[in-house]
Amino acid sequence: MSQRLSRKEIKRDEFMETLAGAFEWVRGNSQILILSGLAVLAALIVVVAYLGYSESRAHKADESLAQALRIYQAPLDAVAANPADPEAPTFADAKARSEQANEHFEAVKEDFGNTDAGKIATVYLGQIAAMNGDLESAKTYWQDFVAKSSDHALAVEVRVNLMALDRAAGKGDELVTELRAMLSGPNAGLPPDLLWYQLGLTLEELDRQSEAAEAFERLVEEYPQSAFAPAARQRTGQGQSLPFGT
Repeated sequence: MSQRLSRKEIKRDEFMETLAGAFEWVRGNSQILILSGLAVLAALIVVVAYLGYSESRAHKADESLAQALRIYQAPLDAVAANPADPEAPTFADAKARSEQANEHFEAVKEDFGNTDAGKIATVYLGQIAAMNGDLESAKTYWQDFVAKSSDHALAVEVRVNLMALDRAAGKGDELVTELRAMLSGPNAGLPPDLLWYQLGLTLEELDRQSEAAEAFERLVEEYPQSAFAPAARQRTGQGQSLPFGT
């Protein structure tokens, strides 16, 4: 006797046929599945190993940078200098300390250049070069840092250092043009109050006092809460004293 199947029964039969076909495919292709599974597992192992390597490399980079900083900040002791102490080195004079710090920062940059520690080491290499009067090397280090790490927390400070180098190198006119262009258009990621302050400083260096005063006044008027406002007021005769370190 014939019997009409319900829609539910038809769907169930179709599912069972599909499931049976799937089992048959698995039995016939078990080797492929095993190899595929091994490939996925191998890929996962590679990823885990890479992450572990990256973490280990970053840790080593941080340790190397910390040691370089200990040397850079080490106290001077002409009587009992001990530069070989890994935890608390001391140096007989600033020259010896600077030379050893420079060697360690160079090693960090060379071995871990793409890590955050390597980038920070580049900043300190520029600082040491500037302190030793080698402004060209300082500029090269800092330009390299900015080119590779424009979004780094130290990028603004480094760019300000580069502006100071330009003023010291007698490139004030070019710097004024650059600063005015940034103030009238895209500021290239630098705060406008900082740009006005740097413009004022540069114009002062060029002995263009009235233009410098205008730049400082503009800063005070538009950004009265700026960290640069007190120094700008002082330079325009509106303040009483310069803040320490300005």
